[in-house]
Amino acid sequence: MEKVTKLIFSLIILTSVLLTNCKSKKKTEHYISELNLNEHLSDFTNVMSEKDTIKIIAELYMEWWIRVDTLTVTKKNNQTQLQAIIKEDTTFEMKYQWRTNKLKPVIIENTNNEFEQHFAQKIERTKSDPKSGRIYKILSPNDTLIFYTKGLGDKGGEVREYYKFMRNYYPNEKDFVPIGEKIDNE
Repeated sequence: MEKVTKLIFSLIILTSVLLTNCKSKKKTEHYISELNLNEHLSDFTNVMSEKDTIKIIAELYMEWWIRVDTLTVTKKNNQTQLQAIIKEDTTFEMKYQWRTNKLKPVIIENTNNEFEQHFAQKIERTKSDPKSGRIYKILSPNDTLIFYTKGLGDKGGEVREYYKFMRNYYPNEKDFVPIGEKIDNE
């Protein structure tokens, strides 16, 4: 009886070892994005697939005011989605006490690529002096574009344009209303 038990135990161990070593080897497919911002900036939402993610960092800080918006553009079920996260130092003293506002995702109705046109019209800003201030950093799976500003006045104008642009997608969000202006429906 002891021999039979040892034989069964040995068969179980052998079978277990064989099963673990003979697992079907799944080949992991590595996704390679076809999106290139230098080529597709004016229509990247049409070129991007559901596996692509675009991050747009809007660096809105000036002097003692620090605010960074992160826009994430994704695709799902053939719809382009925008998610905005706003981080702002509430002290105006560069103490980095952040207020964070994560906005609800919205679907971009982008029939004429108006979302991308905001950036495509500013492509010359990517050729500026890197020592200048920055307004946008757009990151795709394959490349990054950085948009620069020249001086505080130029930066202020770009921040104002960004707010106007973002009100197209978040029309009732007070974070996209410059100080001293009111939302139209108030």
